[in-house]
Amino acid sequence: MNLLFYLRSLGARFFHRSQMNDEMDEELRSHIAFRVADLERSGMNRVEAKRRARIEFGGTERFKEECREAAGGNFIDTLIQDVRFSLRMLRKSPGFAIVAVLTLALGIGATTAIFSVLDGVVLKPLSYPHPEQLVSVEITPLALDPSLRAMAPEDYFVFRDQSRTFQDIGIYAETDTDRDVNVTGFAEPQRVHALNVTHGVLSVLGTQPMLGRIFSPSDDSPGAPATAILTYGYWQRQFGADPSSIGKTIIVDGKARQIIGVLPRNFDFLDLRDLALILPLQLDRNTVELGNFSYFGVARLKSEATLARASADVARMLPITLDTFPPRSGLSLDLLKKSHLTPSILPLKQDVVGNIGTFLWVVMAGIGIVLLIACANVANLLLVRTESRRRELALRAALGASRRRISVQLLRESAVIGLLGGVFGFGLARVALRLLAVFPPAGLPRISDIGINSSVLYFTLAITLFTSLLFGLIPALKYSVVRAGVLEGSRVLGPSRERHRARDFLVMAQIALAVVLLICAGLMIRTFRILTHVNPGFARPVELQTFRIAIPDSDAPDDASVPRIEEQIQEKLAAIPGVSSVAFASAVPLDQDARFDNVFAEDRAYIQGAAPPLRHLVFVSPGYFNALGIPLIAGRDLTWTDTYNRVPVALISENFAREYWGTPAEALGKRIRIQTTDDWREIIGVVGDVRDAGMDKPARPNVYWPALQANFWGHPLRAQRYVTFVVRSPLAGTESLMKQVREGVWSIDANLPLANVYTLNYFYTKSIARTSFTLVMLGIAGAMALLLGTVGLYGVIAYSVSQRTREIGIRMALGAQRTDVMRLFLGEGMLVILIGLAAGLAGSVGLTRFLSSLLFGVTATDPITFISVAVLLGLVALAACHIPARRATRVDPMVALRCE
Repeated sequence: MNLLFYLRSLGARFFHRSQMNDEMDEELRSHIAFRVADLERSGMNRVEAKRRARIEFGGTERFKEECREAAGGNFIDTLIQDVRFSLRMLRKSPGFAIVAVLTLALGIGATTAIFSVLDGVVLKPLSYPHPEQLVSVEITPLALDPSLRAMAPEDYFVFRDQSRTFQDIGIYAETDTDRDVNVTGFAEPQRVHALNVTHGVLSVLGTQPMLGRIFSPSDDSPGAPATAILTYGYWQRQFGADPSSIGKTIIVDGKARQIIGVLPRNFDFLDLRDLALILPLQLDRNTVELGNFSYFGVARLKSEATLARASADVARMLPITLDTFPPRSGLSLDLLKKSHLTPSILPLKQDVVGNIGTFLWVVMAGIGIVLLIACANVANLLLVRTESRRRELALRAALGASRRRISVQLLRESAVIGLLGGVFGFGLARVALRLLAVFPPAGLPRISDIGINSSVLYFTLAITLFTSLLFGLIPALKYSVVRAGVLEGSRVLGPSRERHRARDFLVMAQIALAVVLLICAGLMIRTFRILTHVNPGFARPVELQTFRIAIPDSDAPDDASVPRIEEQIQEKLAAIPGVSSVAFASAVPLDQDARFDNVFAEDRAYIQGAAPPLRHLVFVSPGYFNALGIPLIAGRDLTWTDTYNRVPVALISENFAREYWGTPAEALGKRIRIQTTDDWREIIGVVGDVRDAGMDKPARPNVYWPALQANFWGHPLRAQRYVTFVVRSPLAGTESLMKQVREGVWSIDANLPLANVYTLNYFYTKSIARTSFTLVMLGIAGAMALLLGTVGLYGVIAYSVSQRTREIGIRMALGAQRTDVMRLFLGEGMLVILIGLAAGLAGSVGLTRFLSSLLFGVTATDPITFISVAVLLGLVALAACHIPARRATRVDPMVALRCE
């Protein structure tokens, strides 16, 4: 019985297949005949029309096989067949294939590249063992300045000995321009970046040396032999990667140091770049005094500890610190207590990355919007393409293909397009990341961690599949059910609004998303323009060449001789042809200098132990304000006589003078000092405000002191050994000028290397780098969105015109004027534009508030930006509608009706 039943079923299936093949041949002949007639009406001869029709349907036998597969078959065979068919269809339509794949490649490539940056900078953990246990440990004086974070040696000793939450802790002196060192004994003197650390810093980070060893407690003890550890890069450059360099001696700031180790190639200390040497701090606990907040701490938490518990632990130990160590000379213990010293403990990665994550997420969102617009554009292309295949899909349905089968086939065709776009997009992302490595944006941390890894690969695959589903789902759902009238060759006056509804919706979405992106880009443009028009307080930074030198004790044992060497260098540089002025200072504007201290005014009453506000301190030479173009508001400038005779004088910024005395003139003759044991110093001049903390930040109240001071900061005599020279010349930034500068410096002291050789414009550009980076990224995204949205709108209107040729012909034959036809299509296009604009403006009101922290001088709902973008996009979109609408007016009614 079972065998009989099987044979009967097999026969029925064979008969069904034979009948289906006969029906298929008949349908194919009918279908191809319709296409041949269409081609002949367009002017093609009959032989060519038949050949073209057979090519379009892939040949009769091939199409029959496709239809059989559409009606059944196993999954793998069907999948392979669908992929082969999709590739053939793309090969037949090269224009469509190129546009669709390129559009997706741009969107996927841009998204992948930005995700790579986001992953390397924000998402990826630091490259240390158990990075989740690492924290930065600093103290914040809330009553003085909540933005300041630092640590003092006395905190380190107490926290190391009495902490209940830290496995270990270390402190380091940040590698800024004051922590660079001179290395001599080679062909030329070198100025290299060095990091001064306690012995626990490298062990806290879990760093193991490649050669030699790291610091032990004995290396970090006061009076121990001087040692040094080399970074891998410096070891390669200076010692040729010679393993025998361990045990050798180098001269650092005139002191011989033994090399005890070489760090591994992949070692990065937080985000400090070009690091060459690691040196032990060798702090002496017996000489530590309260108040030296110029260090930074890093600790590893115990396995059960949390940030909250660590903060509570540090808060418990702060009073112990104040009770254990004496305050430095001239510093009141009450003042420290009333500063409200508060723990500031952050995950180490957050301390390294800072607020760059906000910028990157904004950029990621902007590029994501571009990807959505690209998907909408490709979906529109697919809708148009699938519309032209309605008879083919109807024939497949008539031959037994289910709605699900047709939908799956269309989705697989979309997936092929998406995968091709993903492959090319991944290649574009790799190119973009290589360019990023060559030209890294200023201020972007963790550059070395940015690259292609498994997370990026998975992300690219995920967005490729997501986009394939996103742009392929609409055609699949819309055309999985095909009406029988299509096979019967039914004709209507023109396409219905229902058939246009999906394409119109996609264009509205493109316009709305483009509005959001363009408004974000417009707000950043407004911010950048305002920033570049803010007066920085100095003049023509492109003409100011800066470089850093350090005069070690070995070259000038006496502080009194230091400014004389610096003046001799200044005179040598002033004699260079084309140089109009030369000066030096402890810092130049925008170089991230962080010298702050409390400044007392003699004529102001202070509550016992009260802390006056912190002021930024700059030590300058005569002529510094003239060289930088900082205006002298009142009084006079410093002179060399003031410096050499150690006259107790100072200059202040205009905002400081107005805060304390109302006018700059009233400040002249007043006296200020830092510590109660210091001499009072007379204010002899008031200069213009300088935005030296950043162009987007208000000018800090500054105090300017001579480069040589007596009885200052607890020192009998204090000179500035680390200074930045400023040379004003039209040749700033050229090697020819720097060659003469080096010769001038080395003619005074051949052991002085030049470091941090930049123009002042470098610091100026760096101060607005994040704004300009965000602006460029959002600007590119906005331009792509505008282009894709305009192309999408143009395509919809143009396709509508091409599909409604007969309708246009009848309208014009019945008396419609060209202006009426133009008004018809422009009206349809403007409706889509207006709805898209309204949706985009409404969405922008809610979304642009996330940009608030990036804006300067402009609100997140700036009406100028909103109106400008709406007008711009409206005009561009109107132009995109006008071209196909004008083409519609040129239709000859007789030709249109004859073709139909």
